[in-house]
Amino acid sequence: MKKAELLKRKPLGKILSRIYDYPLTVIEAPMGFGKTTAVRSFLKAEKNNPLWIAFLNTGESTPPFWNNFTAQLNRLDETVSTKLKALGFPADIPQTEKVVTLLNSVIFPAKTVLVIDDFHLSPDLSINRFLMRIIAEQMDNLHIVIITRDTTHIDFQELLSKGLCYIISQQQLKFSKDEVHAYCRMMTGNMSETEIQKISDYTDGWISLIYMILLASENGVPVGMNDSIDELVEKVLFNTYEESIRSFLLKLSLLDIFTAKQALFVTGEERALEILKKLRKENAFVYYDQSTQTYKIHNVLLDFLRTKRQFKFKEEDLRGLYSRLGEWELSGNNFIAAYGYFNKAGDTERILAHLNNPKNIRNELTSFEGSFEMFRAASYELLYQYPLAYLQHLLLSIVKGDGATIADCTRQLDDLKKAYEDMENIDEDDRNHIIAEILIFKRFTSFNVINSSSEHNAEILRLLNGQQSYIMSRENEFTMGSPHLLYVYFRDQGAFLQISQLAVERFTAYAVFTGGSGTGSEYLIPAEYALETGDWKAAELNSFKAIYKAQTKEQTSIIICAKFSLIRLYLLQGKVSEAIDMLKQLEEDIAPLNNSIYNTTVDLCKGYAYACIGQREKIPFWLQAGNMAAADLLYHGIAFNYIIHGKAVMLSGNYMALEVLTEDLQEQFSLFSNQLGFIHNHIFKAVAKYHLYGLDKGVAELEQALVKAQADDILLPFAENASYIMDMLRIMANKDSRNEYLQKVVSYSEQYLEGLKASQPDKVKLSKRETEVLSLTAEGLKREEVAERLSVSLGTVKTHLANIYQKLEASGKVAAIKIARMDGLI
Repeated sequence: MKKAELLKRKPLGKILSRIYDYPLTVIEAPMGFGKTTAVRSFLKAEKNNPLWIAFLNTGESTPPFWNNFTAQLNRLDETVSTKLKALGFPADIPQTEKVVTLLNSVIFPAKTVLVIDDFHLSPDLSINRFLMRIIAEQMDNLHIVIITRDTTHIDFQELLSKGLCYIISQQQLKFSKDEVHAYCRMMTGNMSETEIQKISDYTDGWISLIYMILLASENGVPVGMNDSIDELVEKVLFNTYEESIRSFLLKLSLLDIFTAKQALFVTGEERALEILKKLRKENAFVYYDQSTQTYKIHNVLLDFLRTKRQFKFKEEDLRGLYSRLGEWELSGNNFIAAYGYFNKAGDTERILAHLNNPKNIRNELTSFEGSFEMFRAASYELLYQYPLAYLQHLLLSIVKGDGATIADCTRQLDDLKKAYEDMENIDEDDRNHIIAEILIFKRFTSFNVINSSSEHNAEILRLLNGQQSYIMSRENEFTMGSPHLLYVYFRDQGAFLQISQLAVERFTAYAVFTGGSGTGSEYLIPAEYALETGDWKAAELNSFKAIYKAQTKEQTSIIICAKFSLIRLYLLQGKVSEAIDMLKQLEEDIAPLNNSIYNTTVDLCKGYAYACIGQREKIPFWLQAGNMAAADLLYHGIAFNYIIHGKAVMLSGNYMALEVLTEDLQEQFSLFSNQLGFIHNHIFKAVAKYHLYGLDKGVAELEQALVKAQADDILLPFAENASYIMDMLRIMANKDSRNEYLQKVVSYSEQYLEGLKASQPDKVKLSKRETEVLSLTAEGLKREEVAERLSVSLGTVKTHLANIYQKLEASGKVAAIKIARMDGLI
């Protein structure tokens, strides 16, 4: 039989040419129908060098996908690719919008195609959501092609209904009778028409089956028309090779894609390069990519090999191969991949030893494939030998876990501490350092209880004896994603002042043993206290001090909180323009850091500030919708995000929804007993009841908020919501004229309203042409169609859209349309 060749299929080429008409094309068919080959050959004939990402493992996680995505994008825009790589896969909506903004700045050449191959191997819904968001943006000249065996995990129905998605099915991919005939004639010249007809009827156009039957016929291997695909692979391909090559293939089946050097290292086969060249020459199921110099075994053969491997290799042989794979990845500093392979090899101690090295400590490393299962299965005796590795895992469990998980981690920390206190034959400095690390970690098990979380500070400093923590460093997010630090720790009514004073004392010590984490909090806490209780001068002075001090140790989270305090202060003083300018500058300063938690914190600042000035359309959509799972929030965001969601619902005027929401908010704030959250929730309840049931019901609820706040002389939440509660406050003040606190609340609230009226920012206005462009875009027209409808150039449309995004502070098309509709601009 001739060397495998590609048959030119004009009908399929015509079908594939429609890729350029849609932002998304989904090609779905079972294994072996030539999906990938068809797309490759079509694009090659088009002289189109596509961006190409292939999923390689079942359940592949986001980091490999993101590495491939940014690497491919690097071919078009190195600057954007570098920023996206540093940002990491968008873990939440704020981060996704940052990605969309960056991608909207890329100039995609005409007919840019991004192929995502074997998408069925990744059931990760976050990847699906990300792709659907990009596709919905309809970026100029970008066409995404998803190749898959199964569309279960692809949520394309909405795109399909909007005409944004094109489906190519198995029926369109399979060879027609004429194509089967032409292929058989091309590959072999001595086959009768009857034999070709039998092959056509039996295979029903399944090209992989056709190829193997022809190969069997050429090699004189008898095959029955009832043979399964695996039986054919075994007879026609696998059994025709000598034992050493069969063993080589079985070992390689651990890999999805590999270089010749990697094949040599993992299999230990000295003739690796020679065998690979032979396989590539004789076999259409071994593919070599010249551009990346990597080999890939076709799924038809790969699936067979992986099934066969289970019966051929002993467990210890497989473990040895996985171990060699781990060493290969480790040599390339791909720690997470290496840990995953060592875990499959059952070499838990190898992972723990590597993680236990202080030089290898990074937050993300403990989250490798099977990590939680591995730590659960490991004996305490083993874990105690590698305490730094064990502690890193416990920290991840605490920060991401629920109450039961935190309680269990607390017990494990206590047990580890006792074990080290009782341990014999250990260097005393080492013992002290480990116990100190344990005491540091215990603050996270009750992190917003100041006494409990900070009582060990003096002991920690003594044990460390001038050293710093190995695990906790100044790079850690000190405020846990909250834009208001004191909010986190204020959990007992009547203790606001006491907690603020205690926090300053405790956090100062924490900065010492973590290399500066929390530096500036000694000024931030007094600033936040002064702001809530009405001391404007102290709030401003201490906020600026906090910023300057935090900058000395690059404490970004402290800087965000301090600027948030200034933004709220300026709004209180009627300096709305200054507040918004500071907010925009904060966004610009934080964006280049590419930190998802900082991005989310800034979104909270943005949502809160715009809610206070009544601009609901500027509140990030995830906060408007209450989609909290969409954001990267430590400790569930400490529920500060729910205050903003409540304000957004209140601004919408849907008071029935607001009343129902307050029931959920009560639970959220109760989780960590957030007193400021409770005060806001009483205000939301009062507003809802006032509008639904009348003044008396509203006043009765607002009284509860005032009683709770008066215990700590808290004023600002009432002023910030004055536009909704002013009538109730005045009635209450008239009835209780001797209540100095209530009179102060009314005075602050009136001043807040006057300030907003005097300096309301101008509403965004779009020009007539911008309105036309955005309206047509909202109707679903592409940029080329908008240009044609308005008789302007494509470049003019692009310029108008760029100006619209800037005016509306939108990440792209989808966000701009939503904002414009809410603002009544279109």
